[in-house]
Amino acid sequence: MVRGRRLRSWGRITGGELIEHLDKDIAHVHEDIEHVIKSHTEPEGSEVREHLEEVDAHLHDLMAHSKELKATIPLALLSVGEEGEIVAMRGGRGMVQRLSEMGFTNTTRVKVLSSSSPGPVLVGVRDARVALGRGIAMKIMVNTGGKR
Repeated sequence: MVRGRRLRSWGRITGGELIEHLDKDIAHVHEDIEHVIKSHTEPEGSEVREHLEEVDAHLHDLMAHSKELKATIPLALLSVGEEGEIVAMRGGRGMVQRLSEMGFTNTTRVKVLSSSSPGPVLVGVRDARVALGRGIAMKIMVNTGGKR
């Protein structure tokens, strides 16, 4: 559940939208904390001020990570024509080995050639075209370089 919103199969907040929503919340909290730090009357070095500055530093880290997460998504979520670089495969040893044998390895560029939900995803990898089931394509994480 996300702030009073229930995640349902229709109209739900999905991966990218959820990250965007969280990113906005984090930015809002960051602005509030910076405002409190600037307007706080406690002297430099006070415990309250140090704690707020520490929280602010953590928020900067979260904002940086959310940018990384927005760029890394499952292969199945790319639109036709979009490209990405494989950064991880989330599956068992057998699945990862089989995909590696077919050319799906880290840093390999892939391009979605055809995709029609709920069917397979046709992917261009190296100099081949490979059809993957949507479930398998959801386990291949790609970095789009923020081009979404």
